[in-house]
Amino acid sequence: MSLHRDLEFTGRRVLVTGAANGFGAAIARLFHAHGAGLVLADIEADALSAIAAGLGAEAVAYDQADPASVEALAARAGAVDVLVNNAGILVAAPLLGTTPAQIRRLIDVDLVGVILLTRLVGAGMVARGRGVVLSIGSQTAFCGGENRAVYAAAKAAIAQLTRSLAVEWGPRGVRVVSLAPGRSLTRMTRDTAAPSHAGDRGLARVPLGRWGTAEEVAKAALFLCSDAASYVTGQTLVADGGYAAG
Repeated sequence: MSLHRDLEFTGRRVLVTGAANGFGAAIARLFHAHGAGLVLADIEADALSAIAAGLGAEAVAYDQADPASVEALAARAGAVDVLVNNAGILVAAPLLGTTPAQIRRLIDVDLVGVILLTRLVGAGMVARGRGVVLSIGSQTAFCGGENRAVYAAAKAAIAQLTRSLAVEWGPRGVRVVSLAPGRSLTRMTRDTAAPSHAGDRGLARVPLGRWGTAEEVAKAALFLCSDAASYVTGQTLVADGGYAAG
């Protein structure tokens, strides 16, 4: 048996959302390096086009909070072997300081949009009897986080969506998994997980003593979607340097 061969994606079509930066861009680059044919989607059209051009990928600008836009993305993507639900937003604020509009937007992007896209793309996977759905969650689904109440609730729902769909679609040949990163050095978290914050109480709880990187998250995503994880479904891999274990 060859582990190298199990990690290859040659001949497979992979849809990555939120691919213009952060985890999504790192995941796109790594999957490309392992032979995947890519469809990349994001609301930031210009940044997305730059990433896609460098990888020879298809670029689709869309808004995950808009059901019609999600439906158009699924139609453009067509038959997909692997769906990576990475698109998401973060509202870092106390619940009492969060507006109803902010709450609705976060839930629409981080949960409802994920469900709708998974339903649309997953229908083809179920019909063909094969496929992998990976959704990016968060360590906050398991340990909570200050100023993260709505975000943590949405990510906890992603973990349960993963479990339930794995049971529902497993008999049809489709694996459903999720990945829960801890704080990592990406644009979305730069204000709360920057190197200058090395002494704050959050980092003090990380047994490995540092924040993660987008590249490390991408490697975990590659494994979960690959044939190396062919008997893994319904699980959420927490990649947080040990934070949630403390």
